[in-house]
Amino acid sequence: MATAPVYSTLFSCLYDEPAPIGSLGRGTHYSVFRAAEWLDVVRSPLQLPEVHDFAVIWDEDHDTRVIEAVERIYMAGLLSPIQFIGERKGSLTVLVAARFWGAHPKAVYNAYCKKLGDVTSDLGHGDSWAMNYGYFDRAPSPAANPHQTETAGIIHDSEHRVVTYLRNIDSLWSLGTKPYKPTTRAQGSQV
Repeated sequence: MATAPVYSTLFSCLYDEPAPIGSLGRGTHYSVFRAAEWLDVVRSPLQLPEVHDFAVIWDEDHDTRVIEAVERIYMAGLLSPIQFIGERKGSLTVLVAARFWGAHPKAVYNAYCKKLGDVTSDLGHGDSWAMNYGYFDRAPSPAANPHQTETAGIIHDSEHRVVTYLRNIDSLWSLGTKPYKPTTRAQGSQV
């Protein structure tokens, strides 16, 4: 089994696709990261920290400058609701848990988005990315209660294909905050 690359010293990479797989968007592929969180997905304080798994959606150029944006978001205490984040064509797109989006009045959500924009507005290197905001709901979508997913252009493809792709990632990794469960390591294995 190949070791995942180190993109950051603040969070770890659980899974990495270094190049496009398949034919979605403009070379779409993804990585999954894990951070420790003291806030849940609706940004309520936790008594004990949880783990937070989130996905970075890459396009064909695998622009790792997005990691600096994620680090700034994390250090500002704004990462916990984020399920997916990606950079495409000079824009940074953030998809939060629909539970966070729906749990707060629009003014609170808008203030959160403004803070994200402020934190990522000047990444150095002359980078200034436009921001796009959306939300992701893993729940099934019965006709009477359509699901709350707005992909905000995170991938350049049809909405149906993008939602299916994001749901598959979430199905594999159960993105979001969740209680920490220690892993059992085989005796004699190296950490």
